[in-house]
Amino acid sequence: MFRSYLKIAFRHLLLHKTITFINVAGLAIGMACCILIMMLVKDELSFDQFHANKANIYRVNTRFTENGKVNYGTSSQFPTGPAMKAELSDVKDAVRLYEPGNTLFTHGDKKFLEEHAAFADAGFFKMFSFPLLTGDAATALKEPNSIVITESAAKKYFGNEDPIGKTLRMANETDCKITAVAKDMPRNTDLRYDLLISFSTFETGNRLSGLWMYFSQNFTYVMLRDKASLANMNKTLAGFTDLHVGKIAKRLGMQFSYQLQPLTNMHLRPGGDENKEDRSKLIYIYIVIAVFLVLIACINFMNLVTARASERALEVGLRKVMGAARRTLVIQFLMEAVLLSLLAFVAALVLAAILLPAFNSLTDKSLQLFSWQQLPLLGTLLALAVFTGLLAGSYPALFLSGFMPIAILKGTFQSLRNRTLLRKAMVVSQFAIAIVLIVSTVVVYSQLRYWREMNLGFDKEHLVNIYLSSTEDVSPKRELLKQELLRLPAVKSATLSNMAVGRFIGSYNPVAKEGDGDDKSITPGIITGDFDLVKTLGLEIIKGRNFAADMATDSTDAFIINETAARKLGLHNPLGARIEWRPGPTPRKGSVIGVVKDFNFSTLQLPVDAVVYLVNPQNASVLTVRLQPGNLPAQMAQINKLWAQLIPNYPIQFSFPENDLSEQYQTEYRLGSIFGVFAVLSIFIACMGLFGLSILISRQRTKEIGIRKVLGASVGNITALLSRDFLKLVFVAIIIASPLAWYLMNQWLQDFTYHIDVQWWMFVIAGLGAVVIAMCTISFQSVRAALMNPVKSLKTE
Repeated sequence: MFRSYLKIAFRHLLLHKTITFINVAGLAIGMACCILIMMLVKDELSFDQFHANKANIYRVNTRFTENGKVNYGTSSQFPTGPAMKAELSDVKDAVRLYEPGNTLFTHGDKKFLEEHAAFADAGFFKMFSFPLLTGDAATALKEPNSIVITESAAKKYFGNEDPIGKTLRMANETDCKITAVAKDMPRNTDLRYDLLISFSTFETGNRLSGLWMYFSQNFTYVMLRDKASLANMNKTLAGFTDLHVGKIAKRLGMQFSYQLQPLTNMHLRPGGDENKEDRSKLIYIYIVIAVFLVLIACINFMNLVTARASERALEVGLRKVMGAARRTLVIQFLMEAVLLSLLAFVAALVLAAILLPAFNSLTDKSLQLFSWQQLPLLGTLLALAVFTGLLAGSYPALFLSGFMPIAILKGTFQSLRNRTLLRKAMVVSQFAIAIVLIVSTVVVYSQLRYWREMNLGFDKEHLVNIYLSSTEDVSPKRELLKQELLRLPAVKSATLSNMAVGRFIGSYNPVAKEGDGDDKSITPGIITGDFDLVKTLGLEIIKGRNFAADMATDSTDAFIINETAARKLGLHNPLGARIEWRPGPTPRKGSVIGVVKDFNFSTLQLPVDAVVYLVNPQNASVLTVRLQPGNLPAQMAQINKLWAQLIPNYPIQFSFPENDLSEQYQTEYRLGSIFGVFAVLSIFIACMGLFGLSILISRQRTKEIGIRKVLGASVGNITALLSRDFLKLVFVAIIIASPLAWYLMNQWLQDFTYHIDVQWWMFVIAGLGAVVIAMCTISFQSVRAALMNPVKSLKTE
């Protein structure tokens, strides 16, 4: 019996190839998109979930309030970890990770600048679940000048040789002995390192490691005891903070506290639990897109299956006359619908596998479809496919099979054809979702264009940041390198400073009006550089003058501030005002000689910071070069050649501020791309359904069309008649989708300091696009139906 049902179902599907293809293709595309998006969501939620001690591991974040402004940080002072372990009973272990940035490592003639290197305490491999291939986890990072490398790093430096016991030279200064080789760290962790150097190597002779108010790229992780209470721990931390940081914070006029952030929450809240940056919002957006797409596909599927049901009324009547039981008909209809949905599921798997490389490129992931980790997701979608089939098949199964055959065969079965309210509602829902996605795409790309075209307050084009190591190879040659670069025809100007435009400002220290207490100070970004800083960056001086090399006092007691700094310091007439820079016990005092227009040296997602400029190039870490307009590859080749001549033992490292600034918005660019791709797919799925419905509706109205043509209706009249009802539904969808899209996009834009307003023309574009695409889809079948010879449709009347 089952075999017979299956055979009949297949025959029926093959008999109506066009509708079958539309049904399978629409549902398959929606499911394939859902598979890809939910794989992305699953990956984002899996970060650092594999650690055995994950429930007890926390990162120690910082929170400090100054003049009513609250700032959050994820780094902490170097002594924090050891002090917590020694003084707080609930802390079982503490591990520090200090990231020095790109560091040169060499072995023989092999030299690499390693971005993913860090100094780590001895308990790193005990706290975190990163397995070692060789070496002892308990002692690998215990001794000074010890280093653990991953298997990929081992192959890079040593090939197939055993690296244990061999040395890597760090920064051309320190020889580190390899004590262990770790398995490559997985992609779903925020603690991805290729080389780990013992923290005692950093502490040896480094006075910064004992300072309680020095913040750098040092991250502290603590593992609490199993029965420790987080609430009690937070209370204990208050006393700990007062003991070690209270006096210093009070002297600086700020309130300071520590906060513990769960390790498993770090990826979604990278700036801390209370920081504005929240990636979990993206997760919700991705889930909504996935739900929208699969909902459109399922609605499409159910619409076409139920619409086809009316055409099968005569078939049902004949079957019942021939003795078919209602149960038999129900099983037959349900089997056909489920078979169709299962074919769509198989097609979705194939389509997802084909699209996965492109999707990985779009999202910067390495997702794998056919792995055991994806089984729960695929199982859920399989269940959804079966459920969709059962739901779609239930309409013809239950309603058609329940009608009396005499009513069907006599032609009094017209009432069922009028049950179109649900079908219309589903069409409206499809297009409303698609229009929301189109509006969202337009808003995201408009916001990105706004950021790209906004005046940043400086000229970002033709700039190059060359990064200067503090090693003996580079540091003594900074000024010589600058002067030699200025001799090149390609170089217009250059400046040494502690700032990399588009990436970072070197330091943040208290600044106050001379004579004011620390409680009235602000903590601006401090840019120390040479006399060419303002000129090279192209900053606009709106009051006063620039630094001048022929004025001796400009090197010792002169400041330039930006508009925000002047406002925060309360300087209504800033020129000549006396201020103090307080980086330590001995402040530097001086007069404000100029005010520059505010400029955004980093992301436009945040407000402009207060900035203070002063001449002090001795500790410059960046050489910023402004190039002449021209052939960039040839210009960079000249710079590379000069670097190799002056500093042969250290590779050059550089970046372009224009690119660095663009990278600040990679998340938004990625979101815009995802919106765009899936908005197109949602419209495509909806139009496939509309096309299928137009075929079915035109078939149902064949006689009506024939009569109208006999009575003189033109092709245009018939086309308008068949298209009108569908276009009404699209207009209803526009009305429903517009306020929803407006609300959602306004909520998204509120996260940014500088943002556009949602404009009326964005809805016009989305609406017109939907109407035009829908008209093209419907008109094809409508014109075809209108051109049909009326004799064919009326010959039996």
